[in-house]
Amino acid sequence: MIHLRNFFAAALVLCAASALAVESADATRLLGKRAELLPQLQAKEFGEPLHLVSNETNGRMSADVYADMALPYAQVATGLGTPETVCGVLFLHLNVRSCQPIHGAHGDVLMLSAGPKQGATAGTVYSMAYSMKVEASRADFLRVSLVAATGPLSTSDYRIVFEAAPLEGQRTFLHFAYGYNFGNLARMAMAAYLATAGRTKIGFTVVGTGKDGRPQYVQGERGSVERNVMRNYLALQAYAGVTTGTAPEQTEARLRDWFALTERHAAQLHELDLDQYLREKHADLARPPAATP
Repeated sequence: MIHLRNFFAAALVLCAASALAVESADATRLLGKRAELLPQLQAKEFGEPLHLVSNETNGRMSADVYADMALPYAQVATGLGTPETVCGVLFLHLNVRSCQPIHGAHGDVLMLSAGPKQGATAGTVYSMAYSMKVEASRADFLRVSLVAATGPLSTSDYRIVFEAAPLEGQRTFLHFAYGYNFGNLARMAMAAYLATAGRTKIGFTVVGTGKDGRPQYVQGERGSVERNVMRNYLALQAYAGVTTGTAPEQTEARLRDWFALTERHAAQLHELDLDQYLREKHADLARPPAATP
C-alpha cells in the first residue's frame, strides 16, 4: 500500500510538471516573439511600444498588433475573460452598433452588429456571429479566439485572436491578430469606396516616399484592415484601463478614453468629433437589443 501511495504521489508530481511545461511553452513562444520585435517596440513609432504588420495573400487579409501595454496582466485578462467584457471592448469601435453575448449549449457566441459610423438605420447594419473560446487562461498566459464563418459582401472566415503574457513592472505584452477572406464582391465594393469616400483613407504602413519627401502610407483593403486592428487594440486599452466607478460611469469613461486614444492617430483614424461619437454611442446603448436566434 505504501508503494502504491508513492506511485500516485509521483504521478501527481509528473502531471503537475507536465502542466507547467505546457504553460511555460505558451508564454515562452509569445515572449520569444516580443524579443524578436524588441527593436521595433523600442523605436516607439506609434508613440508607444507597438508594432503593426498587415498582409494580403491569396484572397486573405490579415493584420497583427504587438504591444507592450502599460497595464497589469490581470486587468488585460479581465477585459478578455468573458463574452460580456469582450463585447464591451468591441463596442467601443465607432462602426460597432451593438454586441450581445449568448451562452448556448455549444459554447459562447457574440452577436455583433456593425454599420455606418453615423445614422445607422434598418438595412444599413449587418450582423455577424462570432464563436468565442478562451483557449488558455493562466497566470502567465491568456489566449482568446473569436471565429465567424461569414461576413458582409462575400467575406468569410473571420478570425480574431488575443494573446497576452505578463511583463515586469505591472505591464503586459499583447498580440492581437485579425483576419478574413474576401471575394470579388468585396473587391468591387472596396474599389467603389476608394473612388469616393475612401479615396483619402490611409493605413499605417509606409510604402514609399512622395516627391515632397513625406512618407506615403498603404491604402485600399490593407489600409482598412490596419485601421480596424488599431481601433480594436485601442479599444482593449481603453476598456482595461478603467476599473472604478459605476457601470454607466465606466462605460462613459471608456468611450471618452477610446476617442482620445484614436485621436493620437488622427491622420488614419479620425472620423467624427467627440460629441458626434458620444451621441451615436449613447443612441446605440439606448436602442433595445435585437432579437437573438
